[in-house]
Amino acid sequence: MDDEIDYDEEAAELFMLAMFFDDDDRFQFNERSRIWVDIESWRRLGDPQFEKHFRMDTSLFEVLLVAIGHHLEINDRWQRSSQKGLDIALLMVLWILATPDSFRAVGVIFEVAEGTVHFHFKYIIEALREMAVYYIQWPGELEQESIAAAFEEMYGYPGVVGCIDGCHINVTAPLEQKQRYFDRKHNYSILLQGVCDHRLVFRDVSVGQPGSVGDKQTFSRSPLGQNIFRDPTIVFDNHLLGDGGYTLTDKVLIPYRDNGNLTRCQKVHNYYLSRSRSCVERAFGLLKGKWRWLKYFHNYCIDYLVDSIMACTVLHNFIILEGDIVEEVNHEDAGNEVELRQLINEAKANGILKRDYIAQYLFA
Repeated sequence: MDDEIDYDEEAAELFMLAMFFDDDDRFQFNERSRIWVDIESWRRLGDPQFEKHFRMDTSLFEVLLVAIGHHLEINDRWQRSSQKGLDIALLMVLWILATPDSFRAVGVIFEVAEGTVHFHFKYIIEALREMAVYYIQWPGELEQESIAAAFEEMYGYPGVVGCIDGCHINVTAPLEQKQRYFDRKHNYSILLQGVCDHRLVFRDVSVGQPGSVGDKQTFSRSPLGQNIFRDPTIVFDNHLLGDGGYTLTDKVLIPYRDNGNLTRCQKVHNYYLSRSRSCVERAFGLLKGKWRWLKYFHNYCIDYLVDSIMACTVLHNFIILEGDIVEEVNHEDAGNEVELRQLINEAKANGILKRDYIAQYLFA
């Protein structure tokens, strides 16, 4: 009986609020969820509250809105967002990526049909994935030297232009070849390979390998793994840092394997390498912590999931770079005149010498 009284009182209160807001077109009442949504007010929220919902402040959102609008316009897709407005579409997508909420729940919050949410999500995600060429860029010669200097100043390890690692993104079991996506932790997953700099900005991203594939295979199949031994991808005597899952070369340095008999010099080397390489682990942690949808994928389409993951990495970089658009890097094709396997074998031998030299340098 008491429950019925409480329910009637709540209904009466909602009715009075509905009458109060009835003349204000900004407020929309949703009967099922019993909430009012002031859609226009989302953009007027104070930065702490806005950032809590959408993972960026209002000024940065406006920069992103202009960037996506420009991208859609030059690709003749601007009219697709005209029904509700690109700003509301982008807010809905950011909400989905930042929370575990379903498309249906987001539709309730923004007062649109679930199908409308799916429609806007698809083309916004496509746009963000396409914009990766502007926000995920390999550093040029001068920038590599700047990154290497920053790594050595911060962590003590010389010549580092980035740290590489792989990250499993759990997914729903695909409809086809699902065993390929079954990883060592008994989850279905897609691999995200990333290279980040000292600021936790991703400088290279490769997404889509099934979860059963290891870091070494993922790297060898990625564009970076194919080009790093042919093209001047890494200039001077610089290198990436990886963990023991990668092959030691002069382009990718890894720790000495600890079989219980490491020298003090080798232990010092491993300490500095691990300290430096923590950047990429922190970058993945920040990515998954900010864009929580990466932990709650429920879709059977692999291409759809790959686009969503790429979109999250673009947003990750966009926020760190504060909306500053960097120039696109053009990588020229160096040709296939030299056999890749021969180059890799030479790189392995040079990597052993290089790691020993750095270990002695750090120990001295």
